[in-house]
Amino acid sequence: MFASAANVVAAACPNSFDYSVFGPREHIENLHPHNRRGTGGLRDGMVTFAQRVHGREKPWQEWSVPAGSSAITEAERLLQQDNRTDIYVSQAAFQHRRSISQLTAIGACYTDLDYHNCARWKGRKPADVASAVIGHLEDAMIPAPSYILSTGRGLVCVWLTELLPRVALPRWNAVQKQLQQMLEPFGGDRRALDAARVFRLCGSENSRAEWDRRTVGMVWCQGSPETPARHVFGTLADEVLPFTHAELISLRAERSKRQAEGNDKTTPAVRHTAESYWESVLTDLQRLRAHRCPEGAMPEGQRDAWLFVAGVAISWISPPDVLGREIIALADEAAGWRDGETRSRMSAIIKRARQAAAGQKITFGNREVDCRYRMKASTIVEWLGIDPAEQRAAGLRVLVDQDRKRELNTERTRESRRRRGAKDRTAQQAERLSMGGMALYLQATKGLKRDELAERFGVSTGQMSKAMREARRGMPA
Repeated sequence: MFASAANVVAAACPNSFDYSVFGPREHIENLHPHNRRGTGGLRDGMVTFAQRVHGREKPWQEWSVPAGSSAITEAERLLQQDNRTDIYVSQAAFQHRRSISQLTAIGACYTDLDYHNCARWKGRKPADVASAVIGHLEDAMIPAPSYILSTGRGLVCVWLTELLPRVALPRWNAVQKQLQQMLEPFGGDRRALDAARVFRLCGSENSRAEWDRRTVGMVWCQGSPETPARHVFGTLADEVLPFTHAELISLRAERSKRQAEGNDKTTPAVRHTAESYWESVLTDLQRLRAHRCPEGAMPEGQRDAWLFVAGVAISWISPPDVLGREIIALADEAAGWRDGETRSRMSAIIKRARQAAAGQKITFGNREVDCRYRMKASTIVEWLGIDPAEQRAAGLRVLVDQDRKRELNTERTRESRRRRGAKDRTAQQAERLSMGGMALYLQATKGLKRDELAERFGVSTGQMSKAMREARRGMPA
């Protein structure tokens, strides 16, 4: 199937790109698919476009349009203008501006291959390199991408998935890193792994490429070129990552067995990773800011502490190569700081993140740990002065006190019972009271015993005794 799809595309565009195969409309529709849940779901957000125009004081221009038909219209408009060179589109959608902190939905994993930097592949035809990539992935038993684009001097491999919220970012990042490492022999770019990445728009032109390769277009796809195959992210992650979700569950089960036997010498398994914890912290910080400052920018006196904690959170969920850009974007939005001021104030966070990426550790409590900053939720609550009323009003889930944490646990338990089909406790008590009243009536009028009543109502004798006892009292126990 893979080879036939490749042949279809190769035949359609031997030297130049054919819009009828995979043009800007198909590119946007596949990267940013329609959300069947309608407005209010994951599809809400903005798609970012950018163009580098040489000769201007600020050559990089960037703007955003709503996801959906507006993004398709904008993509087609850009390719109808005179200058079609160096046009880019974001792979994800964002609330306002392009930054990981404002990510609303991402529906693809991807790897940028700068094969022109590899001696073995430099000068080879894009379709030949793409075929070699597919063979390499098959040998490694890694799922093939949905499609591969030639970007003029390299390739972009894209694995389309269902739309994912930002809470999935830790595992998504792990998949990104693994795919890049797998394709490193083809020039896999480790600096192009973040969720706020932009790549060239299909049908645009690369001003730095050779003339016969300057047009960005599809060179390989899985499925039909118009609608390439879409992966289920959980399955893709299980096949790419060293341990699948099922294997992790199995490992935990084995650990529980060893613990029961008293033979477990390993540290207990944690419920959440550091990355998932800090993603939740960042979500709570944004909710808190929206609650305190609906107009956007935070007042003086609240900026420094909030941005420091937010910067720490981003350092755990963002690749270090783009951390500076992400923090600068957030500081501009939340406090109006200029780039230089942000770099000065957040330099320690950025430095530690780069040290962590290089494998450096620090000693804490007689053990070596990641050198990035870390803070307990209770410490953040105290730092930011988040009172119980704010915790409830802002809908915080992690940055809460013990009382609110107990409330949330109760809510989660109740919701879990509801999803499993369990009835509400009040409804259960009402049904039991009704059954008890009927049982007392049958006992008095027909002389039925407790065992007979239990069999008649299809419950245990213990349940029947409780129902009759509550009915005698006239109210639930």
